[in-house]
Formats: sequence, structure tokens, C-alpha cells
Amino acid sequence: MFQKNKILIFALTAVLFGFAACKKDKAEIEEETPVEKTYGFLVTTGTPAANYVVQTGSLTEGILTTVNNGVATTLSVFTSRDGYYYAIDYSSPSLVKFTSDNKTNTIVKETPFTQIQMAGWSGFFTWKDSKTLVMLNLNNNRFEYAELNVESMSITRSGDINIPAPAVAEDSYWGCNAVFVGSKLYITYMKYIDANNDLPDKGYVASMDYPDVTNVTVDTDDRFNYPSPYGLYTQSNLVYNGSVYFITSPTFWAVGNIGSANGIYRVPNGGTQIDDDYFYELTDPDKEETIGLYDIGNGKAIVKIIDKTVIAAYADYSAVNNASYYVVDFMNKSKTRIDIPVSRNGAYQWNVLIDDGKAYIATNAGDGYYVYEYDPATSTVKKGLKLEGVDNVGRIYRIK
Repeated sequence: MFQKNKILIFALTAVLFGFAACKKDKAEIEEETPVEKTYGFLVTTGTPAANYVVQTGSLTEGILTTVNNGVATTLSVFTSRDGYYYAIDYSSPSLVKFTSDNKTNTIVKETPFTQIQMAGWSGFFTWKDSKTLVMLNLNNNRFEYAELNVESMSITRSGDINIPAPAVAEDSYWGCNAVFVGSKLYITYMKYIDANNDLPDKGYVASMDYPDVTNVTVDTDDRFNYPSPYGLYTQSNLVYNGSVYFITSPTFWAVGNIGSANGIYRVPNGGTQIDDDYFYELTDPDKEETIGLYDIGNGKAIVKIIDKTVIAAYADYSAVNNASYYVVDFMNKSKTRIDIPVSRNGAYQWNVLIDDGKAYIATNAGDGYYVYEYDPATSTVKKGLKLEGVDNVGRIYRIK
């Protein structure tokens, strides 16, 4: 009897062990199965110039072209998340949620958008969470906002934000970007001084409770005067350890060669005041200027630095090679150039994507547009996907 039970127990153990091994083998196989990815680009090409949405499964190899590929669009595509593109149709006006497959742009939902007048030169946006997109605009010195539930594509709240208008009627606000830290919304901007030939005087940060947009506090800093004005066009802030970091970008084409600081400033720990003890000046302002602040983690970011000594007119930004890319350690205040050829800046670009711990930079060094992969873990660069026949990369997104 004992011998039979022993045999039975042994057999049962073997079955269970085999079942567990099968489960383990299956799990290992599932782990080894590569995740299929899709990346999207908003590019400009052709004469007259047209915008195309094109997609690919890889950023590290191959050729992506708009020839018999991609979909032309007149929509103003400004962001993407979880497989969808979001755009403004100014002819309606309406907000549009759509997908693309290189053959057709399929509208998922469209909703009228008249709550604010979100223009390309004055509008900006920030994600509150994966379901909540907050769009903002500066309209005749009034800050206005509209909150969009992207699942239902409905405006859930909208209105003005009680940021005091300039005391002098001839002065004007401009240059905004926004970010959330928990339930607090931050907006950074500048004020043009009419009596000083419209040169900005200092930087401003408004903080407020959200969603009520109450308890508005405004702080100023005269160490810099030109918070990044690329609201719809590039990432210009990040949150690290509960503090929000912004970049200041006094570009030659916008304000002339005024020698203002290009650097990073912060509001610490969900507070309301700009940190008097922190400012990282990134460049010699007479020779270089900065664009973008892309978070790669661990207190580091990627910044595009423009050689302004080769720029004589606005057209030179995209006509001559002037842009280099740097890894900036904004905690220890150091920067290291990424080994990518000096390239053309391009117009209104959001051409850096951080994905799975690596940075992908779409840029044109004179031999066409390529995507360069930068690995922060090894500080190495690989030349990857070629974007053939493309004049400008306006956006690069991880679609899924």
C-alpha cells in the first residue's frame, strides 16, 4: 500500500512539475516575443508644401517615404496618445481624434471647438492624465482653457484663468507652456514692454489649483526674460522629484540678438515660487540659443542648441546646419554633446521621442532626414531609419 502511494505521489509530482515547467516555458516564450510597435511622423514635403501622417514599425532601420505612402492632412495635429492622434480642424472649428494606417486617416470622433480660440502661435497644451487633455490659449492678454475628455471627446470644463492682465494696456503677454504637478497647474510666460520696443522684461510663472483654477499665484524672475514660446511646437518642461523644470529660449528670430540667458529654472516641490537658488545657464547667449527640454530620466534631459553665429535671417534656421543635441544633467549642471552631425533645425519641430529609455532624434544633417538612436546607458548613437523625400519633421510619436 505504501509503495503504491509512493508511486502515485511520485507520478503526481512529476505531472505537476511538468505542468509548472510548461507554464514556465510558455512564460519565457511570451517574454521573448517582441512587442510590435508603431511610430508616427507628421512631415512636410512637396511643392506646394503639404503635411503628411506616415507610420512605421521601426525607428532603427529601413526607409520611410511619402511616395504612395502616408496620408496628406490639412488638420493641425498637435499631440498623440495611446494609439490616437489629436488635431484641430480650423475650418470648422472642431477637435478631431483619428487613427492612421498610411493609407487612410480614420476619424474616430469629432467635436465642435469654440470654447477657446486656440491658435498655433498662441495656443499650448498639457496632459493632466491619460484621459484628460487640457488646452490653453492666450487671447488679448487673457488666459483661457478648455479640458477635453479624450474618451468621449467632450469638453468637460472651460473658461478664463484669473492671471492679472498687464497694468499697462500697451504691454502684452506671450510665450507660454504649461505642466501639471499633481493637482497644481503651472503656466510660464513673458511680458512684452511696449515702452521698451516690445522687449520682454522678466520671466513669469503662474501656479493654481486644478480643476477649479483658483488660488492663482504669480511669481517673477529677472534672471531670464523669455520662457520658451514653443507651446504647440516642442516639449519645454519636465517634472523631476516633484519639482517642475522649464527652459528659457530667447530665439534670435523672435526677439533679436538681445543676449538674454538661455537656461533652466524650476519651481520646487509643488510650490508657487521660482527657486532663487537654482538657475542653470546652458549657453553663451551671444553665440548660442536653446530649444526643447526632453526628459530622459535620472535628472537628465535632451536639449537642442542652435549656433546663432551662422544665422543672419529667419530662413537660416532651416537652411543651414546649426543644431546640435546635448544631454543636460540639470541637477549637477553639466552638458555633453551627443555624437550626431550638426544639422538643420527645421521649422516648429517636436522631433525628439523618448521611448523605452532611449532617445530618437529625427534630424537632417544635409544628406536627408534620419532618425538617430541615442542610448543614455552607454552614451552611444546609431543612425537608423531614413525619411526619404521629407523636407521637415514636425512631430514624432510612439503610437502603440
